[in-house]
Amino acid sequence: MKVVAQVLCLSGSLRRVSSNSAALEAAYRLAPSTLELLLYKGLGELPLFNPDAETDPLPPAVAELREAVDSADALLIACPEYAHGVPGAFKNLLDWLVGSPDFPGKPVLLLNTAARGSYHAQEALAEILSTMSAQLLAAQPVTVSLPGAGCSVTQVLESADRCAELQVALRVLVEALAAD
Repeated sequence: MKVVAQVLCLSGSLRRVSSNSAALEAAYRLAPSTLELLLYKGLGELPLFNPDAETDPLPPAVAELREAVDSADALLIACPEYAHGVPGAFKNLLDWLVGSPDFPGKPVLLLNTAARGSYHAQEALAEILSTMSAQLLAAQPVTVSLPGAGCSVTQVLESADRCAELQVALRVLVEALAAD
């Protein structure tokens, strides 16, 4: 079956063992053949955002990020909450995308992997992405109720409930991108 869309998966966590990254890896493994999910691994390589550095050529890590985002048909974001907000490293990534001419209108789906008590970062992400003119594919993040920090991809995939929740997110992507 033909690939309908490429989806770039962005984890907002720098942790080596991250529940958000595990959820995206599990989505990658569960994706239907109509979606090609790509896992972005360069969050920790991005320099601190500085508008003065938005010159040609861009810093290499920034150029790679923008190229990956620009070539993707949609973004799937799983981001933790830290101190009631978006972690600094992920906000830095978003700041580098503000100046990307191809970002406005980019379809984005948010995952919330910490269903209990993690809504501040999700609200902040939705506000930031709306300000950046992203096309949010769902009014609320799709919830994937993971057991907590340090959850592995194996633990996610071993749970029928977690797999079903990820399948909901994948269906939202397929339906939204097929309609385009």
